[in-house]
Amino acid sequence: MRILLVLSLALIFISCDNVSNSSSIEVVGQMRDVMWKGDLAGKVSTDSLNRPNAYGLGPIEYLKGEVLLFEGQTFISKVVDSVIHRVNQVNSIKAPFFVYSNESDLTSFSVAPSELSLKSTEELIDSLYIDYEKPLLIRIDGLFDDITVHSVNLPEGNSVASPDQAHKGLTKYSYQNLSGSIVGFFSRKHKAIFTHHDSFLHAHFISDDRSVMGHVDSVLYNTDNTAFKVSK
Repeated sequence: MRILLVLSLALIFISCDNVSNSSSIEVVGQMRDVMWKGDLAGKVSTDSLNRPNAYGLGPIEYLKGEVLLFEGQTFISKVVDSVIHRVNQVNSIKAPFFVYSNESDLTSFSVAPSELSLKSTEELIDSLYIDYEKPLLIRIDGLFDDITVHSVNLPEGNSVASPDQAHKGLTKYSYQNLSGSIVGFFSRKHKAIFTHHDSFLHAHFISDDRSVMGHVDSVLYNTDNTAFKVSK
């Protein structure tokens, strides 16, 4: 099993005597406006972001599925039933909120052998970049022992004024020993904007064969006895 954990580090600009953090990551819309105000219409089209080093994620407008911009290509997942969801590559899709970077510069780094969950991955990034204030783009490639993803699927005609209403129709799918990539955006300052209120990390997964994609609810992957690619 090979797991490559790579991070898009923001450029550091030096102005006069001050050094400040600056990020290539952009946000359109806000999760809280979708969840609490029912602002479901698309605010960005992914065809405007289709560069080879672009990554992004969010829901499909009107909460009809999930979106992942992966290496400049747009993938969407939609619920078919409780067992099956459908993943398609499309030219473009609209999202009511979306976090993205179309100028990512992914740099590899090594991680000590361990068993990681979604929460412990978040804690690892938090500890490694404790002094960094801006959002980060995270990509994890490899074999995942257990992973659960979901796609939103708001029924036609339903309005939204709370997270419970926004999640009506949401369907979860669980897998074991699945190879693919997790793309996530980390920030301590964007709760309810592009991360949930209890997390610094919002992540989507796509399998290598492009048959599985969705918002990551939970994951477990073991990094023991693995080889890591590192470039600096």
